[in-house]
Amino acid sequence: MKIEFYLHQIWLALICVLMFAGLLLPIGQLVDAEGASAELTNFRLNFIEGDSSSAMWALGLILIVILAVGVFELLLSGFRNFVLQKRLLVFMMLLTVGYYILFAVYVLLLKGESAFGPRIGAALPLISLVLEYMAINGVSKAEAAIIARASGFRLRD
Repeated sequence: MKIEFYLHQIWLALICVLMFAGLLLPIGQLVDAEGASAELTNFRLNFIEGDSSSAMWALGLILIVILAVGVFELLLSGFRNFVLQKRLLVFMMLLTVGYYILFAVYVLLLKGESAFGPRIGAALPLISLVLEYMAINGVSKAEAAIIARASGFRLRD
């Protein structure tokens, strides 16, 4: 049995790594005029005084679903079910866009008169969105290559 590796599997692995790192890193910081600050993570809003609020849990849940779908997609990529892979990648892209919409809503609700500064964790889903698009193109190219190989005409002696 010959095992083939495709380029889109690398993109899927990078997406999984980025989503896992995105779960752990802070995504922003709010600072008001008095100097009090709060750090936003995907699960909590941590105030500098030590208090915290678990108001941000939906962002973490979306990232966990994206990570789970990415791992499932990576495992599925060995079976050459290209139609399901493309559908799951579109689903992942929609979840990533939904993550940013929810993130913008949270920031607008929490901001008030404070200044908001994004952190590196907020950029990781955007990078994974680009990788998801690249993975869709990779799946399409792999599918086209397999179809071309299977339907190729050659003369035999």
